[in-house]
Amino acid sequence: SSDEDLYSVVVRFITTQGRMKYVRPLYRALFATEPGKQIAVQTFLDNKDFYHPIAAKMLAGDLGATVSEESNETESESKACTIFGIPFRTFIIGTTAIISIGALLLMKKRR
Repeated sequence: SSDEDLYSVVVRFITTQGRMKYVRPLYRALFATEPGKQIAVQTFLDNKDFYHPIAAKMLAGDLGATVSEESNETESESKACTIFGIPFRTFIIGTTAIISIGALLLMKKRR
């Protein structure tokens, strides 16, 4: 029996956690269900540049998707929003990390 309410939780996790040992079993389990098959493939295609190239290649093999050897992008992703040539999602994550580190340094300096 599949619990479709868990799909959103699984998708949220596999799009924020890049470790292959965590996401690969979840992608496989999602792909094994009829309703989850399309969700798994679309989620992977939308987020594959988030994963390490080796993880992306392994996941693509599991899902029957293709990953270009030269680039970790699909044609639709190459048209995706970028800032200074950096994918939007990567830019936001990096910016958030930099701001967090700066805030921690300021707090430490004030003590």
